Amino acid sequence: MAVVRLVDNTLPRFANVDPALDLSAVGSTFLSPIQTNGRFPSLFAVETLNLSKRYGKTDALRGLNFTVNEGEIMVILGPNGSGKTTLLMILCTILKPTSGTARVVGIDVVDEGTKVREVMGIAFQEARGFWRHKPSSILKFHASMFDIDPAKRQDLIERTMKDLELWESRDKMFMHLSGGQAKRLETAKVLIQQPKLAIFDEPTSQVDLRGKRKIWDKIRELRDQGSTIIVATNEVREAEYLADRVTILHQGQRVVCDTIPKLKDAIAGGDIVEVDFEDPVSGKLVNDLNGLGGDVSLSSDGNQLRAKVSRAEDWVPKMTSASYVAGAKIASIRITEPSLDDVFLHFTGKALADQP
Repeated sequence: MAVVRLVDNTLPRFANVDPALDLSAVGSTFLSPIQTNGRFPSLFAVETLNLSKRYGKTDALRGLNFTVNEGEIMVILGPNGSGKTTLLMILCTILKPTSGTARVVGIDVVDEGTKVREVMGIAFQEARGFWRHKPSSILKFHASMFDIDPAKRQDLIERTMKDLELWESRDKMFMHLSGGQAKRLETAKVLIQQPKLAIFDEPTSQVDLRGKRKIWDKIRELRDQGSTIIVATNEVREAEYLADRVTILHQGQRVVCDTIPKLKDAIAGGDIVEVDFEDPVSGKLVNDLNGLGGDVSLSSDGNQLRAKVSRAEDWVPKMTSASYVAGAKIASIRITEPSLDDVFLHFTGKALADQP
């Protein structure tokens, strides 16, 4: 089998490549949508069944069952070493699983790897590019490999580079780009392709806050244009901003998967409600509020109430009604909900920030 090594890690439609042999031969790729007739029809854009990957004596993935709905942003949240990148490398056919099955739009990633690469694009954790090439040339090369209207190609590249604040650096050599610029360029490769499945591995590492927001907004825009998106990250702020759903991955296993509100609501007493009253409140009101559920305490001066409740959105209207009946005038209400750090700790028993 011939191995083709290409500049900028792009796999052309005519290449016959074994991805297990040559990492650089697989890159941000999208050619055209694949019809799945006769190829494991699936309700999911991505599906894994009992997926495992072992490196020597180390299990990077352990019997992973994982699904992504069409048209959503799925965020995989976990610390370094949790198996995030291994999963992404299997989905984009760079790695082969030790056991189990993985399918992209119904296509098996092992049996029909070339067809999988035709419907997906990936922005790698480490930005890739030939050191002497310029960002504008890199994106022109990528655009020329895909079914992008030549008449619209230059406008698309220019708009994408300006949106990611790369336009002023379009003629710099790749080797002279900052870490943040290189990461934005890696993202731009996928954005101009508009693949059916777009994968981003820690897309904003080494990027400042302003740059993060620009990348996040472009990823959401890509979702709105019809792409299904997977983002792997260990940053809770990134997950909060992007996710339609979050999968927590820990030690190679899926711990839980749901929307962020449902994950936070799963923490009993996770919402903190602080209520300031104009005057000290009666003990009877405190007893009544305790009867609404949660753990309610009163400050020493009797003017501030603090409650730990499971769903503040349900508890607060009941509290305000009870306070009105009791004649207690509310001055202010503050609500603090759990963070995804709290969610990770709740479901795994370990703090995300403390993981290696």
